[in-house]
Amino acid sequence: MAAIPFRSLRPSFPVLILISFFALCVAGCSSDSSGVSGTLSGAENADVRLAVLGPRGFSEVDTVQADGSGRFAIGSDALAGMALDVYRINVGESHFFMIGDSLSSLRVEGTLPEEPGLVTDLSVTGDAWTAGFTGFISDVMAMTDSMTTAKQQASSGETVQEQIEGKKDYDAMRERLTNYVRKTVRDHKTDPIGLMALEHLDLSADRALAQQVIDSTRALMGHSKAHANLSQRVSKQPKPRQTTSRRNDLIKPGMAMPDIALNDPSGKERSLSDLRGKVVLVDFWASWCGPCRRENPNVVRAWNAYKDKGFEVFSVSLDKDVSKWQRAIDQDGLIWPNHISDLRGWNSVVTGLYGISSIPHAILIDKDGTVVATHLRGSQLEAELEQLL
Repeated sequence: MAAIPFRSLRPSFPVLILISFFALCVAGCSSDSSGVSGTLSGAENADVRLAVLGPRGFSEVDTVQADGSGRFAIGSDALAGMALDVYRINVGESHFFMIGDSLSSLRVEGTLPEEPGLVTDLSVTGDAWTAGFTGFISDVMAMTDSMTTAKQQASSGETVQEQIEGKKDYDAMRERLTNYVRKTVRDHKTDPIGLMALEHLDLSADRALAQQVIDSTRALMGHSKAHANLSQRVSKQPKPRQTTSRRNDLIKPGMAMPDIALNDPSGKERSLSDLRGKVVLVDFWASWCGPCRRENPNVVRAWNAYKDKGFEVFSVSLDKDVSKWQRAIDQDGLIWPNHISDLRGWNSVVTGLYGISSIPHAILIDKDGTVVATHLRGSQLEAELEQLL
């Protein structure tokens, strides 16, 4: 997320808080179980209006009235023939969003806010996507509220030191929010939660990741205006400015990690793709590399701390002598089984495949084989693993 002005961070949510679902009814599902229904405190006798997102904004589809207890029901006939898309439901002067279609079955419970606007006190049942995204939005709003409070406290500090400490707290909260949103997007790259969470990313800094989500949700949501809007925004994002060239910069975050298969010291072939489903550190090193050997204790510490949570190390050596390679593995306690090399030193196939011009170098990939971070050293690795696992 790019630097954010030191001001209130509560987002404006044009189409971004989307209470999503795509309930697939089996044959014989009755019409009484479809549609949108619920009870909202503060909605007594209020008009409840359903609208669909189109090229010119939202256009109304149906209107019902809540009863004296705030109960309402929009029947399945209002959504008849409708494709999976973005809908807005206005309740009086408040509103919430959903993604649904003609088979939708959603129930909401909650309380309308005192001021007109987005309904955030909302419990949704009917679909796992809906529940997951509702939790995500709740967390994001809590974080942004905390950031607003920290900003206010920093601004009211009586001394310069108090203001500096308040700004540090604010920056730390912003970093946690950024990491949380990125993790949500990575975990939901193929479903509407990930698509909608893009609204909370800096689409320029996270352009590669955002494009992955756009591509992987096209089959499900590509016909919708919401997908089209986000796709257009992502395509218009400027590429990050190139600064001073950095070594080992061929593989970047957001890219799919190229696979490789070479032999371990015993001659057994080991492939990076065999570790799909786990978070993997691809660690480039050699027995003759002093900085590599000094970095190895950090890798060992991270492996011991996170190996039971789905973390693996895939060590790629630029050695030429198998005996020296094996001795360094033993001496440094690199006891994981995934060690590979073609024993060609800098002429190794890996230097061209991954653009390696210096070692040590580390590339962290997620469970789907997507690059999460590069150039990790020291405690940076454990900080990334804490977010992923």
